[in-house]
Amino acid sequence: MRSTRLLCSTLLLSLPIALHAQTSTTSAGKPSAHPATTRPGINSQLPVTRVALYKNGVGFFEHSGRVTGNQSVTIDFTTAQLNDVLQTLTAIDLNGGRISGAGYNSTTPLDQQLRALPLALGEDPTAADLYAAIRGAHVEVSGSSAAFTGRILNMEIRTRTAPNENAPASEQRFLTVISDAGAVRSIELTPAIQVRLLDTSLHTDLNRYLELIAGNRSQGLRHLTLQDNGTGTRDLRVSYISEVPIWKSTYRILLTSDPRSTTSQAATLQGWSVIDNTTGSDWLNVQLSLIAGSPQSFIQPLSQPIYARRPEIPIAQDAQLTPQTHESGDAIAIPQVAGVAGMSGIGMGSGNGSGLGPGSGGNTGGGPRRIGGGVMGGIGSVNQSVAVDSAAPTIEYESAAASSLAHNLTTTTAFDDFFEYKLADLVTIRKNESALVPILQAKLPVERVTLWSPSQPTPLRALWITNSQPLRALWITNSSGLTLDRGSFSIVENGNFGGEGLLDPIHPNERRLLSYAADQAVRVTTDFSNNTQRVQRITVAKGVLREQTAEVSEVEYLVHNAAPEARTIIVEQPVRQGWKLDSGPQPAETTPTAYRFRVATQANETVRLHIGERRTFNQVYRLVNTSDDQLTVILRNANAGPSVQQQLEPIFTAKRAVADLDNQIKSKQAAIDQIVEDQKRLRDNLSALKGSAEERSLAKRYTEELNQQEDKLATLHKDLDALHQQHDTARQDLSNKIESLQIDEALN
Repeated sequence: MRSTRLLCSTLLLSLPIALHAQTSTTSAGKPSAHPATTRPGINSQLPVTRVALYKNGVGFFEHSGRVTGNQSVTIDFTTAQLNDVLQTLTAIDLNGGRISGAGYNSTTPLDQQLRALPLALGEDPTAADLYAAIRGAHVEVSGSSAAFTGRILNMEIRTRTAPNENAPASEQRFLTVISDAGAVRSIELTPAIQVRLLDTSLHTDLNRYLELIAGNRSQGLRHLTLQDNGTGTRDLRVSYISEVPIWKSTYRILLTSDPRSTTSQAATLQGWSVIDNTTGSDWLNVQLSLIAGSPQSFIQPLSQPIYARRPEIPIAQDAQLTPQTHESGDAIAIPQVAGVAGMSGIGMGSGNGSGLGPGSGGNTGGGPRRIGGGVMGGIGSVNQSVAVDSAAPTIEYESAAASSLAHNLTTTTAFDDFFEYKLADLVTIRKNESALVPILQAKLPVERVTLWSPSQPTPLRALWITNSQPLRALWITNSSGLTLDRGSFSIVENGNFGGEGLLDPIHPNERRLLSYAADQAVRVTTDFSNNTQRVQRITVAKGVLREQTAEVSEVEYLVHNAAPEARTIIVEQPVRQGWKLDSGPQPAETTPTAYRFRVATQANETVRLHIGERRTFNQVYRLVNTSDDQLTVILRNANAGPSVQQQLEPIFTAKRAVADLDNQIKSKQAAIDQIVEDQKRLRDNLSALKGSAEERSLAKRYTEELNQQEDKLATLHKDLDALHQQHDTARQDLSNKIESLQIDEALN
């Protein structure tokens, strides 16, 4: 029973959303490209005629056909797909009919249905559970001897010890039956024993139980019925979305000219899409669209109980080396390559053969062609028919490869933020099968280069570690007029595999670097790097001194080409915020994160590339909070001239005056504090003399000392008040001089 439930769940998950009827068939048994008109009074048969697959894992399915009069259309779908259908189902009568309503069957959970039966059996009963549920039933037991009729008392399991100590014990099942005459018999249930129910009602209940268990396999199938009312024959369209596997793009770039060429050349780009039909139903002659974009889509549990979900945290894995993608740079003028044509679509014939191309059975009239199976076989046959002779010119390979696919069979459109590849050929993909479908072919200008990028910089200096691997790359320009979807690509150089990589979406007329292999012949090292700073200008205004400092960062690379032919190396230098390129070579391209410098090298040649960067920043000092020594160090480090020193001299003098008064005030305050401490000591002594013989003589002396200290305190307080007044005057003078000082000095 457990295996039954597991199989049932698996089948439910694989059942498709599909209309009841399939495509109408011709007399030869082949599916027709056009839906048939249905007869009044029965469910209309609407095949799937259009499938649009999106990058976010949803598919848009459209059924179309004709109905006559008041007609009902039933759609079968699984419980798992119910929420998607309820959210997105759309039915349109194109000829004035009216969709009067829709309904679908609800299902009671199996456990609730079983509780309604008289038998106390669960979903996974054992033999003991069954006999316990039918205890008291009138049965006939036969097999080992004459038939015995009676009612079941119980079923007992006994353990029999094996005669051999090493053998495991065995279990025996005994059924105890009491006859109508009162005879009691225990019968061992062996394979030869047969127990037959004599109670008709109980037999019916048990059959009902088994029917519910068997029917549970299809409980996940829901039937949604649409009622379309109207007169005459009308066109009806029904559409919905459902979860599907994401379609994948993959490209082939066919190079046919001399790989030693460093100039731009033409290459053939072929785009393919991998499509998986896991819906559980065949897509027969459907119009297929592949849409690059991720419209917002979600599942809202409209028909299901809501359960809290725990997040699934992936297990951490070690980082692995992966293919790289490279940013697009600023738009620059690209020389046109002779013979580079615009994009043209491709398709496949519908014949029974496995090759690509029109196919012997293809539709050559005005109707749509069809895409059949055998895609991979078609690729193999192309390679066989265009075998490359080493003595033949290499251009023959690309010419044959470019002409091996039919042209102008794919159209593209853009809407909102999406772009669509719409195959003009009808597509057939059987359930649980996959297909490799062509989506584009174009001639693109490409340039062979080697790409090198430094590793990350150190935190404080622009010292770039030069241990990264140079990569062979193609600098391509998307002149196809189409947006190339994200995917993988492979390079075929004169019929041989050259490497593969990944590409991000490339928009029309955008230029992009595509790396695909390591370049063992090129080495880039750092020969020199340095950072220098110089103060360019000093300004003083409103008590604030500003230093304008220029920082220059220089790095010189040695680019060595050990290959026997000339190569173009693209050296990337990271773009740093606030820095600008200094005088020197200008980059061939700039991306948001890197400058790209073009270095042309001959065979076995080493070329120096010097890159300078500059930035300007300000350092601010408040004169009122800066000491003389600090100002002196600042001016010395800035190599300030005598004129700046002279203009700041009044500030220095005023600050020294304030500092001198500060010292005098501290000295006077220290003297006052000392006298106050001495007076406290004398008063403590006077208190200790009370009642002693020396009280009179010492008290007179201590009193005289206190009087003298009071006179000194009065003088000190007077002097301190005067110093405070002088200090306030000096600080005001310093403040006035600071506020009035204006300096703007450019330094050499």
